[in-house]
Amino acid sequence: VVCGLWSFGTAWLLFRITRRFLPLRVSKDAEKMGLNLAEHGAKNELHQLLEHMRQHEKQGDMRQRIDADPFTEVGEIAASYNRVSAALERAVGHTRVMLRNLRDGVITWQADGTLTGLNPGAEALFGVNAEQLIGQPVSTLLPNKPLAPGALHEIKLRTDDQQVRYLEIQVSEGAAGSVSECSGMVRDITERKQLQEQLNRERDLARTTLASIGDGVITCDASGNITFMNAEAERLTGWPLQAVTNKPIQTVYQLRDELSDEPINNPARQVLTQHRAVHYSEHCQLVHRTSKRYPIQHSAAPIRSRGGITLGAVVVFQDVSLTRKLSEQLNYQATHDNLTGLLNRRAFETLLTKLLAQTEHHHVLCYLDLDQFKIVNDTCGHLAGDELLRQVSMKLKAHVRNSDTVARLGGDEFALVLPDCPLEKAKIICEAVRRDIDHFRFAWQGHTFGIGVSIGLVAIDKEHPRRLSDTLHAADAACYTAKEAGRNRIHCYQPNDHLLLERHGELQWVQRLQNALDNDAFRLYAQPISAVCGNGPGYREILLRLEENGILITPGSFLPAAERYHFMVRIDRWVVRNTLAWLGDRYRCAENHTIGHWGINLSGDSLSDSDFCQELVQQVRRAGLPEGTLCFEITESAAIAQLSKVSELIQALKALGCRFALDDFGTGLSSFSYLKQLSVDYLKIDGNFIRNIHHDPIDSAMVEAIHAVGKALNIDTVAEYVENQATLDKLRSLGIDYAQGYLLGKPEPITATAGNQIKVMPR
Repeated sequence: VVCGLWSFGTAWLLFRITRRFLPLRVSKDAEKMGLNLAEHGAKNELHQLLEHMRQHEKQGDMRQRIDADPFTEVGEIAASYNRVSAALERAVGHTRVMLRNLRDGVITWQADGTLTGLNPGAEALFGVNAEQLIGQPVSTLLPNKPLAPGALHEIKLRTDDQQVRYLEIQVSEGAAGSVSECSGMVRDITERKQLQEQLNRERDLARTTLASIGDGVITCDASGNITFMNAEAERLTGWPLQAVTNKPIQTVYQLRDELSDEPINNPARQVLTQHRAVHYSEHCQLVHRTSKRYPIQHSAAPIRSRGGITLGAVVVFQDVSLTRKLSEQLNYQATHDNLTGLLNRRAFETLLTKLLAQTEHHHVLCYLDLDQFKIVNDTCGHLAGDELLRQVSMKLKAHVRNSDTVARLGGDEFALVLPDCPLEKAKIICEAVRRDIDHFRFAWQGHTFGIGVSIGLVAIDKEHPRRLSDTLHAADAACYTAKEAGRNRIHCYQPNDHLLLERHGELQWVQRLQNALDNDAFRLYAQPISAVCGNGPGYREILLRLEENGILITPGSFLPAAERYHFMVRIDRWVVRNTLAWLGDRYRCAENHTIGHWGINLSGDSLSDSDFCQELVQQVRRAGLPEGTLCFEITESAAIAQLSKVSELIQALKALGCRFALDDFGTGLSSFSYLKQLSVDYLKIDGNFIRNIHHDPIDSAMVEAIHAVGKALNIDTVAEYVENQATLDKLRSLGIDYAQGYLLGKPEPITATAGNQIKVMPR
């Protein structure tokens, strides 16, 4: 055994040593090539075919072909190889053409990140040259981060001109799943990205707008399932969007008829059925999740594709609770008196018009005018007057039936409309009203006042058909007749009543006065006021006439109606405006700018109108006439009734160089006590004291006393209605300063005082 082991070991060792220096077999390459070719250089057709194939592989030129002997097996293999190469060449050519013309980019790189190819589309997208980048790292183009194969990756690039571009790349593995080479398909998505961002902005804007508008908005798909609700819709329905998405709209948007309480068809369902817009605006109530109801206005319209296919519907609705409340308030304010809450004149006339059409029924209109109301107003102020009107309105409502209507027509005038009421029954109701108001005592800050009411009644039935204006005039005339007959009484209208006929004649002046104002039919006249004692210049008083059809009408005919129907403020405005304009023209044309002194009458209504007083001061200031040119005449009764306001006006106009005269002085009971508070320049003694002064010792004593008080207060006196020499002599003996009357000069057009050279141009 030992000998055997030693012999084997020695032989093996010698074999290894010999093999190291003298190899016993050929190399692996030679073995692979073949012993004949390796040792002897012998090549056959197969060897040549394989050599050509290896060269093709190394060069990558698919255009080369191998010579093939068609009569050998190797030749057939070579011919097949040539056919495969030709097909491959055509396929590669087609692929290259496609890649070259492809707008999208194609990039290829090896596993180590080395770029191996870019098509023209990639060059254009990245703005690079392929020849310069082949062999460069792929990170020069793509972000240096792993790009998972098969997934879409978005990259953001900034071009040389600083424009931002968005690219989308999808990475694919190499051929046959090879991981040694990758390719990427690159697409420019900048425009799509911008459109998407714009769409997102518009969507966000739309959502923000819908969330902030005051209207509720609900959209649904073509099946009627909710897809969107804004915040207002959530509030009005009580449902959050998350809870109702994809639920039928009729389960959330439920409507009821406000009058019948019947369900209303869901507008979205109607739109989806009829494929047109629908509108509802009246008597719709939306039922809240809690069963609370909201009055709404709404509309619904289809949502259509560009092809006109209905994709869904949108419902827009609005809570009109506040709008309806405001509308009711506005309607109430438009038809009711703010002070008393009674029906106002407009609503009263509307109601009366309806009753006048019902001639088969017996109705009665009662026209009420409070007596002595002005005393309360003047003594305690407007707050007291307002409170008195409120209390009177409560008393009126207490005496009428539920079917009757009480209205305030303005000031202290009221009306009762008694439908389906015989005239005798109306008299009983009105008598109860009259007695209640007669016994009523109004207390205000320590003062107690008693008032009365004059009532005019007019029957409305088929025997007395009338228009609205005729009915109102008849009622007003009946009320005025009751007042003229002694106040605090009732008078029923009778067509042949002579008192009413007289009143009706006065009513006709309303339209005539309106026409006169509209057509400038008034005429300005002037009457001189001359000095009796002394050498004073005197002045002229502006008087008014009305011209109709060439006939001049004196103020005594139309002023009572003007005062009764509140035309005096407008008439005074006309007189002041045109007098100042004429005096301004005369002042500019007169030599030495001397135009004398002129008196203008102001009514009590104008003195109580704050707007008129402000306008008067402004007009006098703008006229710029010399100091002392204007003298404003106000009646004693008007001055006493509004003492503080008149005092303020006097001070304001005196600051502009105007003077003041107190007209009809002596008719008041407390004239002398008020003189200290009124800074007037003239006292015009009432004509009733002047007419008989030359033979009536009492009148003479009164005039003498007035003159003495005037002198004590440094106020000149003017005597009116001086029509004979005896009267003038008596006035001179008493020392009266000025006189006015037909003896001294009759009224004449003011243009005559300037030689008819300066005309009155109505303004």
